[in-house]
Amino acid sequence: MSLIGFLLMQTATIQPFKRYANGEDYYGEPEERPCRLQRTRDLEHTYKNPAGGMDQVLARAKMFCEGEPIPERSKVTVDGAEYIVLECYRAFGFEEDHLEVVLQ
Repeated sequence: MSLIGFLLMQTATIQPFKRYANGEDYYGEPEERPCRLQRTRDLEHTYKNPAGGMDQVLARAKMFCEGEPIPERSKVTVDGAEYIVLECYRAFGFEEDHLEVVLQ
């Protein structure tokens, strides 16, 4: 197990975003991953919305996990609270890389 793996004490259920069609979001099969969720109230996050414009929002949480990157607009449930992925990027540290996921 990697060093960061010892810090991932929670479990996230992830429904990966697949596509938007006919006015609806479509998701893939849910998967579970070990994670660490950091709740926050003042994490400002700027991102490019689906229409191509820039939006600035206050993110509700940041999640740390391992594995393949999680698509934007995916649903994440941790400890009974549901979040939407605003951004997911690979970060380096703890000898191996991990994912940092900004959630709204």
